Amino acid sequence: MSAPDPQWANAWSSTVSRTEPRLTHTHATVVSRNVRVSKLDAELLDGELTQMLREPVSNALSLVRPGLAETYRLEIDTVIRAVLFWLSVGSHRRATYAQGLQNLQYARTSGFARRVHLFGILSIGGPYAWARMVGSMSLAGWADAPHTSIRALVWRLVQRIERITKVAALLNFAAFLALGQYPSIVERILGLRLVHARPQILHSVSFEFLNRQLVWHAFTEFVMFAMPLVNPMKARAWIVRNVRSVLRLPISVDQSVKELPEDVCAVCFVEARKDDTHAVNPYVTGCGHIYCYVCISMRMMAEADECSCLRCGAKVDKIRQYLQL
Repeated sequence: MSAPDPQWANAWSSTVSRTEPRLTHTHATVVSRNVRVSKLDAELLDGELTQMLREPVSNALSLVRPGLAETYRLEIDTVIRAVLFWLSVGSHRRATYAQGLQNLQYARTSGFARRVHLFGILSIGGPYAWARMVGSMSLAGWADAPHTSIRALVWRLVQRIERITKVAALLNFAAFLALGQYPSIVERILGLRLVHARPQILHSVSFEFLNRQLVWHAFTEFVMFAMPLVNPMKARAWIVRNVRSVLRLPISVDQSVKELPEDVCAVCFVEARKDDTHAVNPYVTGCGHIYCYVCISMRMMAEADECSCLRCGAKVDKIRQYLQL
């Protein structure tokens, strides 16, 4: 095989030398979509973890004094976030618990420890201090102060800073969606980049837990919809009657109810266990036994066509007023 022409070799080397820096720069600044999804998932998981830990703390504080957890909810969330940050990123793990689950960690650069501590102060303590300051100013009536007063000027300045911060956060999020580097403004200012902790492990999203949650949610929704349509007493009577007919079992009747006097309502006896509860406004069933009108009519409404007599077990489908001769 003949050696390549020196002119072609020089042209190839020149082309590679010009295009390689551009390719390297492109790969260094644009992050794959999987990494962006992982970063967003990690942020959502950290928020869910904070909410999950807030509930037992709030329940414990409610035992001390009702309403205490709602009064200091901002402080509770701040303390929980600070403890989680200190136990994860602040303890040289370089990632929060959610970021670790997503195979992410902060890239170690010069002055990393100082940047991480500053990131914790600005991302956790900063929003808390700002929220408390704005809340105190609002309660003190700074928004209603005279237009030319110092309080009114400071209040307008605070509102302007809030609007600028929201616009900057929106622009930063748009840049994150485009390049996938810095999810928050603080991370962009401090230069903290999230990278794969183990690049050789491919990012895979498992939908097993999500599928179980969807199935369980659909099942509970169906149960909540179907339960009001089911009559428990009628269903119980239908099951008992059909099981007895299939197994050819004799109809069982409580002996104490069977031996009651004729003018005593069996339903009142079963509920109150008193044999002197005479039937009020007596009505007689097709089998010839006497009940209170309210008791037997309510029982027929509840069990519908599965209503049976407590004295003999016969089916009750109609009643008539009892007329004593």
